[in-house]
Amino acid sequence: MFLQQITSHASCAELRCRPALLCPPFSAIDRRSAFGTFRRSRPVRTMAAQLGYEAWVKGDPKTKTLGDCPFCHRALLTLEEKHANYTQDYVDFAEKPEWLLKFNPEGSVPVVKDRETEEWFVDSAKFVDYLEDKHPEPALGKSTDVPDAGSKVFPAFVAIIKSAEGDNSKIEPLKEELKVLNSHLESHGPYLKGNGISAGDLALAPKLHHMQVALKAFKVQTGQLRLCILTEPAIMCCQCTADSLMACHVQGFDIPQDLKAVHTYLDNIRSRSSWQNTRYSDDVLLSGWKPKLGSG
Repeated sequence: MFLQQITSHASCAELRCRPALLCPPFSAIDRRSAFGTFRRSRPVRTMAAQLGYEAWVKGDPKTKTLGDCPFCHRALLTLEEKHANYTQDYVDFAEKPEWLLKFNPEGSVPVVKDRETEEWFVDSAKFVDYLEDKHPEPALGKSTDVPDAGSKVFPAFVAIIKSAEGDNSKIEPLKEELKVLNSHLESHGPYLKGNGISAGDLALAPKLHHMQVALKAFKVQTGQLRLCILTEPAIMCCQCTADSLMACHVQGFDIPQDLKAVHTYLDNIRSRSSWQNTRYSDDVLLSGWKPKLGSG
C-alpha cells in the first residue's frame, strides 16, 4: 500500500482529513437509515443531546473502540481541553457508511457536527480553530499560531515506516528533527508555547506518540524490520518467546534518552485527563501502521 505524500498539515486516509466546512443536505435524514454501519457510542458528556458536538472518528462501532488516527485524536483532545459537550461515534474503515462517502468521497475522518449551528467539519485544523473562536476559554490558540519546532518529525517518521528493509538512511534525519524539538522545549517549555498547553501541542503530541510506539515495535536502530513481529504466524527470533514478542531482545528505535525535554513533554501530555479520556491501545496503533511498512 502506498501512502499519500504527508506534510506537517496532513490529515487522515493516509490518515485522512482535508479542509472543508460543509452543511450537507442530508443532515436532516433519518439517522437510522443514513448511518449504515455507524453505532452510537456512550455519551461522553451529559448535556442535552441537541447541544454540543457530534464527532465521528476512526474506530470499531461494534466494540466502541477508538481507532489509531492522530487527527481524530487531535480533535478529541481539543474538545476535552475546551470542556466541550460532545458525543463520539465510530467509523469502521473496512465498511464505511454510504452517507459518509457521499458527504466526503475520501471517507476521511474526523467529521464533526456542531449541533447548535448545524455546521459540519471534515478537517481537524479547521475544527480546532472554530472551537477556539466559539469557546475562547481556556485559550489554546489557533492551529497556525504554533512554533515550527516539531513540525517535521511526523514526515520524518513516515519516511522511515515507508523505507525498505535495511535502509537506515532515514533514521538520522528523524534524530535531527527530535534534537530541534528538544532544544525548543528546553528554552521555551515545558510545552511548545511555555507553561500552558496549546493547539500546537494537541496536534503534535499524537504524532509523537505514533512515532514512538511504532518505531519501538517495527524498526531497530539500523533501520531493519523486526521480522519476529511482522510475520504471520510470528517467527520467533533468538530469545523471543510466544508470550513476549513485543519484549523482543532486538530493541526498536526510541527517542534518544539524552533528549530529556522531549520525554518530559510526552510524559506531561500523557498524564493529562484529556489524553487519558481519548487514548487508544498500542495494539490498535500498530495494526494501523503495519500494512504501510516498506510501502516506498
